[in-house]
This record gives sequence, C-alpha cells and structure tokens, in this order.
Amino acid sequence: MKKLKSHVSLTVILLIVLIGCKMDKNDQTLTKTSDSELKAIITKQVDSLYAVYERFDYDWIEFYADNYTAIYPDSPIQHFTKDSLRSQWERIYAKYDVQLINRGRPTIIPSEDMAISYNTFNEIFINKENSDTIKNVGTYIINWKRQSDDSWKIVFETLQNHK
Repeated sequence: MKKLKSHVSLTVILLIVLIGCKMDKNDQTLTKTSDSELKAIITKQVDSLYAVYERFDYDWIEFYADNYTAIYPDSPIQHFTKDSLRSQWERIYAKYDVQLINRGRPTIIPSEDMAISYNTFNEIFINKENSDTIKNVGTYIINWKRQSDDSWKIVFETLQNHK
C-alpha cells in the first residue's frame, strides 16, 4: 500500500510538472510579426529617433538599451551604458553646436525580435569657441532588439564616415 501511495504521489507530481511546462510554453508563444509590419515599426523608430536627435537634447538616448555595444571608426569594440552615452554627449554638446543637415531613408533588414537599420547622415559640429566646423558624413548602422515590454531599443551601433 505504501508503494502504491508513492507511485500515485510521483505520478501526480509528474502530471503537475508536465501541465505547468505545457502552460508555460503556451504563455511564451508570441504571434509572429510579418516582415512588412516589422519594417514599418523599425522605420517609425528610426524616424522618431532622428526627430528627437534634431532637438539636440538628451531624450534620444532613451532609444538605447541600458547596455549596448558600439564600434566607432578607429576604436575597438566598446560596451556602453545609457549613462556613459549621456556623459559622452554632454562633453560633445559643451564644446560643439551640432546640426543635422540631412539623413537618408533607412533600409531595414527584419527578423522576428531583431532588425538592422542603416542610412546615410550628414551633420556638422561647430566649435563654440572659434566657430571651426567639422563635417561628419557617413552611414549609420543600428541593431534594434525587441524588449520584453515589446518596445524596440538599440543594442548595437556602428558608423562609417565617408571621406
């Protein structure tokens, strides 16, 4: 009788675990976003990013994940936080007035929970002390990742300056 109770208890526990796993798996099933929908979402994100960036305050930093990776010209792969990005741009904005002259329309390469966007940019940095101007023209490449709250954040960026 004792063995029977052990087997019944073990069977009940296994059934609970199996049902729980099956329910958990169903909860994690997400509806697939079509490539065209994903391209529209990321295009909107890129447009929103640039609309905020053109104000040259710090709100555009909110488009970045808390931790992200970057490769900039003539530098190694670097890991940043939103706080370090803000510090970097505080130094830039203290020294320069930045103006975005124009940017190209983004090209989007979609995936289910990630997307790559790339576009050209043309901006200038005007030294606040002597008005010297630095022209910054290139191609900007961003990796967007869907977050657990269904928002999209930048997790990787790189750029290539055109000479």
